[in-house]
Amino acid sequence: MSPVRSITSHRVQAACAVLLALPLIGSAANHAFKWVAPPMDDGSRGAQMWQLIRDGGLMDWLAVGHLVIGILLLVPRTRFAAGVMQLPITIGIVAFNVTGFPRGIPLAVAMLAVNLGVVLRPKDLCRLFGRSAD
Repeated sequence: MSPVRSITSHRVQAACAVLLALPLIGSAANHAFKWVAPPMDDGSRGAQMWQLIRDGGLMDWLAVGHLVIGILLLVPRTRFAAGVMQLPITIGIVAFNVTGFPRGIPLAVAMLAVNLGVVLRPKDLCRLFGRSAD
């Protein structure tokens, strides 16, 4: 890979990591400080599930996970690993919105796109699978 291509790939990965980290960290902060009210029950199964998650205390744990992954995405050394850890969660978020909370689909798909931007870096993928980047 040429140096220019490597630098461009690194910049795309970094930009995607920031775009993914900000809503994760923001979500955790909003849960702690309650700046914005959570989505109200609109009758959808997804909204009902959100209510159960909040009422049952699971959101506390999700907020901690969001915060940790968001911080790891901002650290260059842990960025790729954090993106790999977040990817199945992001796929689950897309599935949740497609099946139960349709108004969240655009944001979920955007989240998946930036998550893929973090992990689809050839050099990191080669290292993950123990292959040469040549």
